[in-house]
Amino acid sequence: YAYITEYTSRAGEQVLLNDRYIDPLIVQKHREKKERENEMRSRGERFFNTRETNQKNQNVTLDQLFGPENGSKKVSRKAVILQGDSGSGKSVTVQKIVLDWASDELYVTLFDVIFHLRCKELNGLSGEMSLVDLLDCCLTPKEIGQILKDIPQRILFIIDGFDELMLSGTKESLPTKPDIKSHPQAILCSLLKGRMMRESFLLVTTRSAAVDKLENILKKPQCFVEIMGFSEKGVREYFQKFFEDEEFSNQVYEQVKIHEMLYTACFIPVICWIVCTIFKRKGKDGVVTSELTTTTSIFVDFVFTLLKHHSSLNQDKELDLLKNLGQLAERGTLKHQVLFSRNSLPKPISDLPNIPFLCTFRQQERTFLKEMFGFLHLSFQEFFTALFYMLSDKEEAKIKVKELLESAGNGRRNVHLLPVIRFLFGLSNKKVSRLIPGEHPKLTTTVIRTQLEKWISKVIEKNIMDAFYMNDFILHCLYELHDRDILKKVMKLWERSGIKIHWSLKGVDCQVV
Repeated sequence: YAYITEYTSRAGEQVLLNDRYIDPLIVQKHREKKERENEMRSRGERFFNTRETNQKNQNVTLDQLFGPENGSKKVSRKAVILQGDSGSGKSVTVQKIVLDWASDELYVTLFDVIFHLRCKELNGLSGEMSLVDLLDCCLTPKEIGQILKDIPQRILFIIDGFDELMLSGTKESLPTKPDIKSHPQAILCSLLKGRMMRESFLLVTTRSAAVDKLENILKKPQCFVEIMGFSEKGVREYFQKFFEDEEFSNQVYEQVKIHEMLYTACFIPVICWIVCTIFKRKGKDGVVTSELTTTTSIFVDFVFTLLKHHSSLNQDKELDLLKNLGQLAERGTLKHQVLFSRNSLPKPISDLPNIPFLCTFRQQERTFLKEMFGFLHLSFQEFFTALFYMLSDKEEAKIKVKELLESAGNGRRNVHLLPVIRFLFGLSNKKVSRLIPGEHPKLTTTVIRTQLEKWISKVIEKNIMDAFYMNDFILHCLYELHDRDILKKVMKLWERSGIKIHWSLKGVDCQVV
């Protein structure tokens, strides 16, 4: 846990976590429906440059997540939900928690054991097993079983990436003891519901869109906190840590700060890392272009910058590589899958000695390590899915986008498709589509933009999606598209619909408004 492998690292390259980690802004959340609605109504009054002042009383530090650390007092068991948008730093924060605990700097009086379960890895497990089997680590099954039996109140279970978990719809009976065998997802549900290990602590990370589903499953009492990304001070500190050359760090920071939207996007840690990586690859002569105004444009620039500096492929081969990555991403997105075996990769990708934009994972299965592949970050899988549609021929793209939009309208169970749609809006932006080489994007952009305009108009006219999520989503889509005529049409429909716009307080959201 002391090291991280950065998304663009070569084999064996690692960076000390403490050389990169910046404390994110974490705030207490209130989940009662009335309070949540009131919060949404009042959010629009708060802008990003005053957000730290406004939220001073509700900011939460890592040592406060489970209440006071005091060995002489009995701390009541809590299930803590750490929610946040894609790329806000949830998994890195979890890694920092485990590192500080292992270094005797955090939760020393609370926990003797921490078990870290990653949902994307659990999805790849098959067959029945017990909780003891699932917690396979450096301890023997007998030792794990003894720990679970003797000190359940001194154990923290971290369940990372609940939104990535593939929960079956079957009413399977849940195991109540650590040695009872069942499917991995059933074991996890039993932990979350408190059917077993009820005295233990839980820390669950999830994207915000999956919070309501988690809230219905999770045992009480619950504590909700939201990770908001970096503060302004945090962005500056990240630039200083990322670049070893102080002069270069200051030069890049000042360049980025001039471009307000790009700077605000850096409040999201994964975007901040992408921006810093772009500059590192371009070197001291690199400049911010005026094109980098949307999330999608930042992703596009990152992908083609990396290909330029790390690939010897010609343009046609590069486009073939992107199509194959897109095909893999689409399959994973539709199946709710984020890890892939080498055999399941498209052959042109699996034959490459180093596969760009994919990371290698070593997944423990019983007595051997299984090689698995996943995209740099879930947001990259969503981006490549959208890019695949853009690189497809016109008729194929039209059919696939139609199916995607229909699926996304089928309630909350398909909210994981919304980021793909947002990237599609961004790739339909005329300036952004010009950054992608080849003929297909030019031919498909107009078709897909028409489909997206009809779909977003229908969403507003018929109010077919949950307004709690849709306010943010629709306005972000319109911003990514940057089409004044479509914006006017959609906002007129919105005005006529009578649906009130509730807005959130994140800096990037205010910038979009």
